[in-house]
Amino acid sequence: MTTQSARPAVTVIALCYNHARFLHACLDSIRAQTCQDFELIVTDDCSRDDSADLIAAWLAEHRPDARFIRHAKNAGICATLNEAIAGARGEFISMIATDDMWAPDKIERQLAAMRAQSASVAVLYSDAWQMDEEGKPLPLRFIEQHRPDFQPPSGQVFSALADGNFIPAMATLIRRQALADAGYYDERLTYEDYDMWLRLAAAYDFAYEPGPVAHYRIVSTSIVRTTFVRPSAAHCYTLFLIHDRWLSADALNPAQRARWSEALWSAAYQLYVHGDSRASACLWTAARHTRKPRAALLAMASTLGIRRDGAKRLLAALGMAGK
Repeated sequence: MTTQSARPAVTVIALCYNHARFLHACLDSIRAQTCQDFELIVTDDCSRDDSADLIAAWLAEHRPDARFIRHAKNAGICATLNEAIAGARGEFISMIATDDMWAPDKIERQLAAMRAQSASVAVLYSDAWQMDEEGKPLPLRFIEQHRPDFQPPSGQVFSALADGNFIPAMATLIRRQALADAGYYDERLTYEDYDMWLRLAAAYDFAYEPGPVAHYRIVSTSIVRTTFVRPSAAHCYTLFLIHDRWLSADALNPAQRARWSEALWSAAYQLYVHGDSRASACLWTAARHTRKPRAALLAMASTLGIRRDGAKRLLAALGMAGK
């Protein structure tokens, strides 16, 4: 078992929000790492269950040296991560949500693999087994679930990522300086990983280390199961911001640009459906990227305070309801 050095090689950040049922399994998997050359930061973003008290008790017994960030008000995952990273001392960052688990050799394997890489590699990633809410294994691994018949790439991966996220965040090791150079996580967003992978991939290489190193739990209340199925205005704005960033940067190939323009338009339209105050500005941006007359007319309607029903009648009268 590798022991901890004066300055840890890795900062482990465990992120909790309403994970009381799963906390001990996650924290015990961190404690069981064959490489102990890491510091531990555990966060609780104002959970509504008794997660915070369970964390405090576990740390008091097993890791009294760890740092516990306990929020009295929900800050969101991006702000929470930035707070944790600001106090990190490790050369590398490894993050895990406390409803997931690590294999015992996760840090040891990935740290050895990352040490063999050049400084151009910002992220080393592996695969993850998937399990259901009760911990029962599921047939597909994370990458296969998200990108069937896909060979995980190394090196320049921006174009592959622009076709869809395939990186399991809990199975990564990230160079801390690369996060700092990227400007940390965008606190306007409701979820953190995809935006950061794209930003890092635009400036650095990624490396794939074969073999699963984590267990990803699919929970009915997770963002994947709630936000993406019934998107809130905040989530629609997150989608808009991510797509606008790269459409404006002209970093996509023509096919990707067409898909991303449609996704940006969809996010802007959903903001209008929600009656969100940001809809007008987003629709004007969508009109510029897509050149859809309908987007421009809806942007004008939103600017004038015309609600969705009135805009639908206007579009229908102009014969543009589906354009």
